[in-house]
Amino acid sequence: MAFFVEVDQESNSNNSQDNETPERLDLRIIASAKKMSLSFWELNEFTVNDFIKFADIYTGREKEKKATQEDIDSFFGTS
Repeated sequence: MAFFVEVDQESNSNNSQDNETPERLDLRIIASAKKMSLSFWELNEFTVNDFIKFADIYTGREKEKKATQEDIDSFFGTS
């Protein structure tokens, strides 16, 4: 026997935006690097994690956030 649970649309729309992973992260990284005037050679010297830290420093958003269990589940695609 199935049952219906009504979902609050306002809270659902906020959560879906926070948990969405960009469809093509590789292209977003390349586009971001080019906007920061990095060459492909320079971008190739970064690891993904280092590039993200560099981009945060470049844009002035270098505040660190500790990962929550929800972040880890989202990263590994488990829920």
